[in-house]
Amino acid sequence: MRSIIHILIAFLLVIITISLPVTAATEDTEYIHYKQMTMKFSGTNATITIYFKLDAFAEAYTLLMGSHNLEGDIRNMFSDFGEVTISEIGKNYAILSVSNVSNFSDGYYLHDSRKLGSRVDLLILVYPSGATKQIVNAESTSNIFY
Repeated sequence: MRSIIHILIAFLLVIITISLPVTAATEDTEYIHYKQMTMKFSGTNATITIYFKLDAFAEAYTLLMGSHNLEGDIRNMFSDFGEVTISEIGKNYAILSVSNVSNFSDGYYLHDSRKLGSRVDLLILVYPSGATKQIVNAESTSNIFY
């Protein structure tokens, strides 16, 4: 009896493992919901911390296969940005570095609006001075200077 239960559990895990990559490979990223993104500017560069929630199947898949499998979707989120380096991907967050996201002109840094690959519930832009600007239901960053 115990061996039948083990076989059923193994069968379910195989089905989940096989079906999730097909779902994850599509352009539709409904399995990942971006809750909050904090973008800290420093000169022409920025550090981005993004918090997300995965649906149950994607969470099971990343638990089995590792969170590095989310790298493609996270990169797609920032396809309109320049050089993006992913420093860390956790269970519900990612930390990225973006180079040359702003331009230096006449003593100010200018950041032109960039489209995000998906909507974020809360976007927090952090200026070098520590001041912040919050955007709810953001689909892009805003034009700013600092």
